[in-house]
Amino acid sequence: MKLSIAVLLSTAALATTAGANTVIGLAGDKTLVKIDSETAQVTGMMEIEGVNRLHGLDYRPGNQTLIGVTDEQAVVTIDPETGVATEISRMKTMLPVEDGAVVIVDVNPAADKLRFMSGTTNHRVDMDNGDVTEDGSLNWTEGDENSEAPFMIGATGYSNSFGKPEATSMFNIDTGLSALLQQTAPNDGTNATIGALGVMVEGPVGFDVATDAEGNNAAWLAAMGGLHAVDLETGAVTDSWTIEGLDVELRDITVWPAM
Repeated sequence: MKLSIAVLLSTAALATTAGANTVIGLAGDKTLVKIDSETAQVTGMMEIEGVNRLHGLDYRPGNQTLIGVTDEQAVVTIDPETGVATEISRMKTMLPVEDGAVVIVDVNPAADKLRFMSGTTNHRVDMDNGDVTEDGSLNWTEGDENSEAPFMIGATGYSNSFGKPEATSMFNIDTGLSALLQQTAPNDGTNATIGALGVMVEGPVGFDVATDAEGNNAAWLAAMGGLHAVDLETGAVTDSWTIEGLDVELRDITVWPAM
C-alpha cells in the first residue's frame, strides 16, 4: 500500500548524511534555496540575478560549477554565493515546452553534456556552444510492467557525479507512477521501471544523485516539503524528514559537494 509523504514526515527520525554537503533548490521563477544536508535546515535564500526564469539547475562536476537553463533556453552559470547568473551559450535548437510542463535540466557527468527533456522530447546539449542533438523520444523497454502508462517525468539524476567518471547511469522520477525509472539507453530514450517509491508524490519534485570522492552514490528526492532518501536498486524511499524553515515549493534540486 502506498503512503503519503506527509505520513512519513510525521513519523520519520531526522537522518544525516556523510559530509557537509549543501542541497541547492530552485523555487518560484528564480529563487535559490540552500539546505544543510546534515540538518535539513534552510540556511539561505536569494534571487538569481540576470535571468527572468529558470527551467532548472544542476551541479556540473566536470568544472565544479552550478548551471541553469533559462526560459529562453540559454545555459548559464550561477554563483551560489552571490546568485549572479552568467550566460555561456544559447541552444541552437529549441525544446518545445507546453505551458506548465515540467522541464528536465541535468548534467551527464561522463559526457559533460546536458540532458534537457520535457514530455517525451529528449535533447542532448553541449553547454559550451549550444549545439543540440535531438535524441530518441522517451519509450519503454519491451515488456516493462508500466509500458502502457504515459510518461510523467518530474525529475532526473545521474550517478557517479564526481569529477568526470568513466561511466554513469541516468534515473528518472515518474510522478504519475510514483516510481523510480532508469533511462537505460539515455540517447534512445528507453526507460525501465526500477520500482515504486512506496509513497505518493504530488506537486513539483526535485531529484539528484550525490557522489562522494570514494564513488558512493546517495539519491535524494525533494517533495512536499521534505527530503527523502531513495534506494537506487529498489526505487523505495528509505527515509524522510521535514525541511526546516522552508516556506516555498522546490521544483528542482542539486547537491553541492563539500569542497
